[in-house]
Amino acid sequence: MNPARSAIVTVAFGRSTEHLDYTFTSFAQKNPGIPLHAFILGNSLPKRQLPEVTYHLVAPQPDFSHPLREVYFRRLELIDQLDVDFALVVDSYDVLCLQPLGPLEKLLGGCDVAAVVEHMGARYVLGQGYTANFLNGGVFFWNVPGSRDIRREITARGRAHFRTVADDQYCINEVIQTRHFDRLRILPCQYNFRAHYRHKQRGWPSVDTLDGVKIYHNATCMDAVKALGSTQLQATLPDLPTDPRPLTEKEQFWRRLRTRLSPHIAK
Repeated sequence: MNPARSAIVTVAFGRSTEHLDYTFTSFAQKNPGIPLHAFILGNSLPKRQLPEVTYHLVAPQPDFSHPLREVYFRRLELIDQLDVDFALVVDSYDVLCLQPLGPLEKLLGGCDVAAVVEHMGARYVLGQGYTANFLNGGVFFWNVPGSRDIRREITARGRAHFRTVADDQYCINEVIQTRHFDRLRILPCQYNFRAHYRHKQRGWPSVDTLDGVKIYHNATCMDAVKALGSTQLQATLPDLPTDPRPLTEKEQFWRRLRTRLSPHIAK
């Protein structure tokens, strides 16, 4: 597949349009064969334009009641203006590429859409009622022609009714989890890594290394992550100590208790 038939895309308005090198151009650095496109919602293109990015000026619409909500929904339809088969759509200011991604069509694996589960993925949704795989809207892979009906359904739902600014995630999950789950590929969290990096916050996971992470997505820790420089292609898996013999029942009890009490659920 010709990499020119793929694109990495963002939609932006306001301050972030002048600062797409904060995170967005990292995708060009790590994936030089895939072009970057930025759709700018506004009356003029940014004064500061980056050579790695192809800019497209798009007139704002009142349909979505809030400019950020418009960004979230219109990026699902604006990719149809590009002559591409596959698109990675990312937030403009808090999604950083740390490792080469490889061909987008391979990541889609024959599906029409691919995404990563949110850091708290078990949620109630309209339609199906419940999902253990609530998708984060900030990083999405699309088969552009194959997903057109899905994306139109999502944007129509967003135009019809306002619930909140970040309503796209609700609409995306309601539509995909209820009607199109068999066209979805769920990717490992390395492709939209949401954990805090060396920062503690209640309700969020925290890690001490980003080795193995392909795409990092967390505004709180972005400056610290950008200062990292390079990361390893895979995280290091430590060896487990070898038991010298089969354990007694009492030893098994204490081992199970220690394992149960060790941190393993992010909360």
